[in-house]
Amino acid sequence: MTWPIRFHPRVADDLDAIARWILDYAGPGAAERKLSDIERAIAGLADLPHRGSRRDDIAPGLRAIPAGRRAVIVFTLDEEQREVRIVAVVFGGGDWARVAGEREG
Repeated sequence: MTWPIRFHPRVADDLDAIARWILDYAGPGAAERKLSDIERAIAGLADLPHRGSRRDDIAPGLRAIPAGRRAVIVFTLDEEQREVRIVAVVFGGGDWARVAGEREG
């Protein structure tokens, strides 16, 4: 069964910041490829939601998976609703644990 994916309101800001940074650093082609990598990784959670490392030490039920070489997707699962909840997308060594803790708390 495919799980729906719901995004924290700040994830759009995360993706915009990633796109701007890569666009400035490496150009539009690289930015488009990185965002596609991230979108594919997120879409894959709909079919395989229990992936990733559980990080209960940061927040209960928190998980993280890589997206490409430098991005991390942080999410939780609502088992009752059978829903994936994307908490944050962090790029380039950003402190995803801090961001996730702030958004979950």
